[in-house]
Amino acid sequence: MQDFNKLILLVGTNPLPNFVVAEYFLKNNHSLNEIIFLYSEENQNQRGTREYAENLQKLLQGRHKNINLNFRSIHLSDISSAKEIERNLEERLASHLEKSHSIHLNYTGGTKVMATHIYRWIENYSKRNNITASFSYLDARKFQIVDDARGRITNDLRNEIGLNLEELIKLHGFERKNEPSDDDLNLFNNAIEKFKELIDNGSIGTYLNNYNEYRQKIFTDEKGNLIRKTKELKSRIKENIAQGVLLDVIKLMPDEYKLFNDDGSFKEPKTNKHTEKAIEFLDGKWLELYVYKVLTEKISDKNIAKYINWEIKKSEWQSPNQKFELDIILIKGYQLIGISCTTSDRKFLCKSKGFEIFTRTRQIGGEEARAVLITMLPDPKDLQGELEVDTGGKENILVLGVNGLKEDVLVEKICEFIE
Repeated sequence: MQDFNKLILLVGTNPLPNFVVAEYFLKNNHSLNEIIFLYSEENQNQRGTREYAENLQKLLQGRHKNINLNFRSIHLSDISSAKEIERNLEERLASHLEKSHSIHLNYTGGTKVMATHIYRWIENYSKRNNITASFSYLDARKFQIVDDARGRITNDLRNEIGLNLEELIKLHGFERKNEPSDDDLNLFNNAIEKFKELIDNGSIGTYLNNYNEYRQKIFTDEKGNLIRKTKELKSRIKENIAQGVLLDVIKLMPDEYKLFNDDGSFKEPKTNKHTEKAIEFLDGKWLELYVYKVLTEKISDKNIAKYINWEIKKSEWQSPNQKFELDIILIKGYQLIGISCTTSDRKFLCKSKGFEIFTRTRQIGGEEARAVLITMLPDPKDLQGELEVDTGGKENILVLGVNGLKEDVLVEKICEFIE
């Protein structure tokens, strides 16, 4: 690989490719001593990306404290105007480029207009001033850097470049809202094993039918919201007695979370928090925990990190309701895979969930991110096809139905999807 000492990156609203490219060259090019970010200035005509340039610098500085590395950020006043881009580069970039320098432009980030005119200016300027210049982009589908002159210069960078979820969301300007906890998996482990048994023998539909009999009568209020207080639950139970598979599951829950005794009569939970958590588990949290347990136990690839239940928000979002939650997250190297779980078998509700998980994964993982939707649909093919069209490709989203829940099938499908 030809060494260079200046790396120029175009900063758009997805800073992840810039991080991957910079991290790769910093690891493999010991001549690199300066990274220049070209970002759009915030004004009435365009969205500013200075925040992303700053996030990139913080992340890279934190990772490479032991090397002499300079950063420079240069703003562009109008990224839709060729003349303005060229004027900005002449005024703000040219003075930092000398004959002794070798420069490399990776034009993955930014808009197409921005990339085109910056590429053209650097190419012409370097020729006029006898500066060695090279160019590349990051192939988002094959996860490889492609050099204009030499073709593909890397293998799959997911196997070489990694970051954790905290770093990834900070890079995109988000932060975690809830406290980390894996307690629920241990807390409800025995009940989760019961759900595994029901899935294995094809009886999960029996549980859902059984639970839904009680959901409307007992576990939700008049507006359809889940009950959160023991007093409300007690007033709705009346003479109802738990029976069937629902009771079998409840018997395997921790004692302080049991809503019914072994004979099916009402058992008052310890606190309102216990009531709320118990109902949430029975209503569908069990599916999220089951999927996470399977993936944690069955995916042995050390390059794939697993996370559960992250509430995420922008730091500038003031309202406590301004947040979103990802059920399960996998990160393969630097690629985020968001997994959403729903116990619904109604196509329109599942489709809404599919759009949401696709949108959220793109927000915090960029164009490289992928989404998985796990449902109770008997046949997910139609929804899979519709979401492929609506999201722009079959590589963007995977939809699994009730027949995809068995351990081996679940792991196989997800691993194939993120291969």
